Amino acid sequence: MISIRKPRTLRHDTSGSGTIERIVCAVAAFLALCWATSAPAHLTPNSEISLDFAPGAVKADVIVPQAEFGYATGLATDNRPESLAAARAAVLRDMAVLAPDGRRWNIVVDRIAFEQIAGPPDLHMNLTLTPPEGASDRLLRWRWQVVMRQAPSHFALLMVGGDLAGGTRGERELVGALTATRPELVVDRGHAGMTGLFANAFRLGAHHIAQGYDHLLFLLALLLAAPLRAAGRRWAGERTGRETFRALALIVTAFTIGHSTTLVLAAFLGLRLPAQPVEAGIALSVLVSAIHAARPVFPGREALVAGLFGLVHGLAFATLVGNFGLGAATRATAILGFNLGIEAVQLAVVVVATPVLLVLARSRWGAKARVALAALTGVAALFWLAERLGLS
Repeated sequence: MISIRKPRTLRHDTSGSGTIERIVCAVAAFLALCWATSAPAHLTPNSEISLDFAPGAVKADVIVPQAEFGYATGLATDNRPESLAAARAAVLRDMAVLAPDGRRWNIVVDRIAFEQIAGPPDLHMNLTLTPPEGASDRLLRWRWQVVMRQAPSHFALLMVGGDLAGGTRGERELVGALTATRPELVVDRGHAGMTGLFANAFRLGAHHIAQGYDHLLFLLALLLAAPLRAAGRRWAGERTGRETFRALALIVTAFTIGHSTTLVLAAFLGLRLPAQPVEAGIALSVLVSAIHAARPVFPGREALVAGLFGLVHGLAFATLVGNFGLGAATRATAILGFNLGIEAVQLAVVVVATPVLLVLARSRWGAKARVALAALTGVAALFWLAERLGLS
């Protein structure tokens, strides 16, 4: 068996208890979803190649089983510089990416390592492919004889993992199997223009934030306190409807400015940080906002905090900009669509959450429910923080 590797309307209750009970149940269910995680795995002895198409370039994620690679090539399979250099040369010798007229695409090895994600260890390579001048960036011939030259029974699955400009029909599209008797496959993604690029970037942004439970929980925890006034170290009063809407608008706008800033810097200036501290910083932001929802930590400065932590959240979004294309125009179009997709989901969350927050603030049990929701959010944040710091 071959496995392919790879994220009712509330009615006002005058007593408040019915509404609060539904809110608590809904959030508990939401938090339960956040705890479900899955890890990428490569558990089969075949190789796998996943292509991500972007305007002007193709990113390739290549996995070759370590044992088969060592057997076929006779090379050392460790991470010493000389071993990796020999492995790199062996792979590039037995592969090529060709335009229809036979000219070769340029291949840059961004990363190479022998590593174990799940199952047996693999040779893992990340490549950036660019077409020759005048050639289409959406039509190529993939030639592959790695391992298969020495071990004819070996094969490699070629897949399209993403296509920002043209979209994909599913999570991954299987192009076919590369074998000793069929070492070439043609990948033709057809034509895609700026309109398709914008539409797919919009969908990508909406999908990313909708599945980004930590991003949404950070925002929702800040919104919990939006209808309230602080008196010392506790929440002791209510804002007017106009003040509440103003606070909500400032928080969402500041968060948008924050994550948009780092996303633009990543796309055009190459700003990057290691994934672990970024993900830990996001978990910390959820924890801080949860504490603030229970007891005022930065009353009146929610928008400032949303903007500052938005910079950190934007660094997580920035991992996707590698597929936003090479040209300034394509990157600008993709970033605009991506951001608007994020904002569409955030706006939907705010529209749904606002009446619930107003009911919660005016309910007799509102304070207890708010603290309970903050506690649940804090527990989820602590779990994420421990996991991302390698403590769990």
